[in-house]
Amino acid sequence: MQHLIARELSPARQRLAVLSLALGSFASVTTEFLPVGILPDISRTFSVTPGTAGLTMTVPGMMAALSAPGVMLFSGRTDRRRIILWLSLILLAGCLIATLAPTFAVMLLSRALVGISLGAFWAMGLSVAVELVAKKKAHKAAAAVFAGVTAAMILGVPMGSLVAEYSSWRGAFVAAAIIAIAALLMQWRMLPTIPAESHVRFTDFKAFVRLPEARKSIVMIAAVFAAHFASYTYLTPLIHEAGIPSAAVTVLLLAYGAIGFASNLVASRFLENNLKATLFASKISLAIPFLLLPVLLIFPKLETVLILLWAIAWGALPLCLNTWHRSIETEHSEAAAAMFTFTAQVAIAVGSSLGGTIVDHFGLKANFWMSALIVILSAFYLVTHRKAE
Repeated sequence: MQHLIARELSPARQRLAVLSLALGSFASVTTEFLPVGILPDISRTFSVTPGTAGLTMTVPGMMAALSAPGVMLFSGRTDRRRIILWLSLILLAGCLIATLAPTFAVMLLSRALVGISLGAFWAMGLSVAVELVAKKKAHKAAAAVFAGVTAAMILGVPMGSLVAEYSSWRGAFVAAAIIAIAALLMQWRMLPTIPAESHVRFTDFKAFVRLPEARKSIVMIAAVFAAHFASYTYLTPLIHEAGIPSAAVTVLLLAYGAIGFASNLVASRFLENNLKATLFASKISLAIPFLLLPVLLIFPKLETVLILLWAIAWGALPLCLNTWHRSIETEHSEAAAAMFTFTAQVAIAVGSSLGGTIVDHFGLKANFWMSALIVILSAFYLVTHRKAE
């Protein structure tokens, strides 16, 4: 059944169908990361500590971690188009509830809905995309959907910060809802009926995890995502502590997003022949800001340079890790895709939660230094591990 659907679609319809999935992944991941740029505003609105406000990142990560493998296990042979549309509706509901949330508990409910949609959509979207195009273009279709994820990781925070500056943090979720509506309408119009080719079983996940290369990939994904989001969730409070003017924060976050996106494009050119070297260089580039940002708080200009170095590193890392993960030889490709999402989302939840605990009890500096240690250990693990490339 795989790729037979593509024969019934024109090339233009194939591209638009894949684009609808890329837009959906952009919408869901953007919504997930919105609180990073507006965390102080959310904290003040609901009168909670910054660490508690960080639950707005932890909750969707936890729910996404459950829904990524869950959608594969329990969807059976249900039409994949129908599942995608329902997931987009759930995302839209999560955005709209956040715009009206009267209490922090309701806010967390909205974030749980976002997480359910996010994890399942990320895993299902990658699986569906390859069925919409010819076999020789399958890798490009998967890359397009993941590009939506990567773009959202990099651009979601500055977008939310920019909108919030001219309206409010709730306005940022209104903007996310508009993107979600656009994705939903495009999917409804462009996606064909997509029968399930097979039913993913729990044993498929077990078989994949038994592979030594899979376990090593999972460790690296978990370490980098946890370290990044333990600190990234509290980037805005750090910027404020460094004395960078509020008017400059949005500009800095936009620069972070633009440089990160450019880094993603540049890194993609080096991965085929230099994957390990690119991954190592990106890890070291990530560790340097984590180490030095807490030390140089009295030098706003140096802080700015370090934050932009952080953008360069993170712009490349998700793509490097995903490429490493997809290079594992396995018969369980759908399970492998879901495991990437599962691992990344668990790491985001654990990282943001752990970061919140450390910030509340030991301060911002300790949190960034913890992240640096995790990344350095991950880089050491990479260079001591030989992987056939």
